[in-house]
Amino acid sequence: MAELLGLIGGVVGPLLVLILLVVPLIVVHELGHLLVARWRGIAVEEFGIGFPPRIAVLHRGSRTLLTLNALPFGGFVRMAGATEGSSELDGWERASLLSKTMVMLAGVLVNLLLAFALMLLLAGPLAERGELTLDAVQPGSPAAVAGIVASDRIAALNGAPFDRFEPPLANIRALAGEQVSLTIVSSSNVTREISVRLRTLQEAADQGVLGIQISGLAPAGPLTRPADQVITVAAARTAEAGGAIIGGLAELVSAPFRSDSEAPTLAGPVGIAVGVAGAAERLGLSGLLQIAALLSANLAILNLLPIPPLDGGRVAVLLLRRVLGGERGRRAEQALVTGGALAMLLLFVWITLGDLVGIFTGVAQ
Repeated sequence: MAELLGLIGGVVGPLLVLILLVVPLIVVHELGHLLVARWRGIAVEEFGIGFPPRIAVLHRGSRTLLTLNALPFGGFVRMAGATEGSSELDGWERASLLSKTMVMLAGVLVNLLLAFALMLLLAGPLAERGELTLDAVQPGSPAAVAGIVASDRIAALNGAPFDRFEPPLANIRALAGEQVSLTIVSSSNVTREISVRLRTLQEAADQGVLGIQISGLAPAGPLTRPADQVITVAAARTAEAGGAIIGGLAELVSAPFRSDSEAPTLAGPVGIAVGVAGAAERLGLSGLLQIAALLSANLAILNLLPIPPLDGGRVAVLLLRRVLGGERGRRAEQALVTGGALAMLLLFVWITLGDLVGIFTGVAQ
């Protein structure tokens, strides 16, 4: 595993991240479409890993080909009878609106379930404790008065250890003015418990209630939780991941109307791959799984947007076609899917250009 993480962090790292981390999430998404299509009696002609041109046929089923394709950037499901006016009884065109809707939303559901499953692993068997590493301790602060120095590490607050994948001391301001217990680990790995009275919010101002500057959260061994707490934590993290992407999209939409100078940034597959590859060895296996869970939840929520050719957009178009009916409905569906696909392609190109500019600008600095 160490060798693989080292390789990911090397020159070919971003490509490996795409192949090993991003592409499987898309393939799983497409697998959801496949499984529900077959369950609802819709024939599937091809399940492709990657995009054409085709490299090999991995398996020939009674009706479905499993193929490996040359462009390793995702996957696809090709339904039987998907062409306009097809009369195949088990084809896409002849399927009911309910069946089509279920097929479209299956990918979203599978990505959410995958995100939750990964979060379960990270909250349970793979949970890790973290110890706060410090950059500095403010002179005269509650931390300094209690004897904390910059070489110390903070292992727990009020007896509760930190989870490596949760923001440390996120709720400490709620304890402002109170006496708290901190577990301190010295540079020589000697552990001691100290009691600290935090500043009040008025006293803290911009200094913080404890008076420390945090440099990071170092891994410090396994973290054990009761089973019910594991489920609760996993569900909360999955919901939080989905909520974060909604908030990010809201900021992106509102950016032109904001008076501040900061605009939200949006990373595409290239930016994500480069960023993850650069931090692979530091993140470790658990860190990479955490990113996979976040990406899977994000992929699910993004696909709910009512923009063709995303799943939510395809469902919206199906409903619109049903309302309009006949030839008018088919024309509207075709126009919206084509326009949406073009818009998504332009957005992908724009984001990718932004990723590349950021990468090369960073190298130049």
